[in-house]
Amino acid sequence: MDDNRTLTNSGDSQSSGDVITFNLTRKSQGPSKRDKKHLCSSKIITTVIFFLVLLITTLATILAVEKHRYSTEPMPCSNGWIGYLGKCFYFSESTRTWAASQNFCASHLATLAVFNTTEELDFLKRYSDHSQYWIGLSREPGQTWKWIDGTIYSGWFKIIGIGKCAYLHRIGISSASKHLVRKWICSKPDTCIPRS
Repeated sequence: MDDNRTLTNSGDSQSSGDVITFNLTRKSQGPSKRDKKHLCSSKIITTVIFFLVLLITTLATILAVEKHRYSTEPMPCSNGWIGYLGKCFYFSESTRTWAASQNFCASHLATLAVFNTTEELDFLKRYSDHSQYWIGLSREPGQTWKWIDGTIYSGWFKIIGIGKCAYLHRIGISSASKHLVRKWICSKPDTCIPRS
């Protein structure tokens, strides 16, 4: 680019009216340092924005997948029920008669607790603390003990007392009249329900 500039000298040692002409030639040298800094800053900002958008998109995808996985991941037992060895157990806080306790369990698609291993019995005793809980074992006068599901009790643990309905406590299993009130334990197979 050529710049022609005319300067007029206003006096000193030269005669008045002398005109000094300068021919300034500026060669194109590319962007100035200031332009380079601005261009570099723009590239850095663009790169940072790109990576932030990429990071936000990735995090949003991960959160969506985790939320979906959490909402559909099966859980073995409903809230308030405790899973153990493929079953769900519910320990009541209130007290009812044996029949009313069974009705409560049935309303939750369960029965009063049925168990057939020493591991289950030890688990139930551990959770029973110092309370007494109805279980799904009863008998009619002169009959053998039966579980609520109709199977005959095999005698693998001792039942103390002469009552018609069995209850569990910290020490073992005892029996009492079905008209008395106690806490109760429900049991049902775990069915892997979706979380909500």
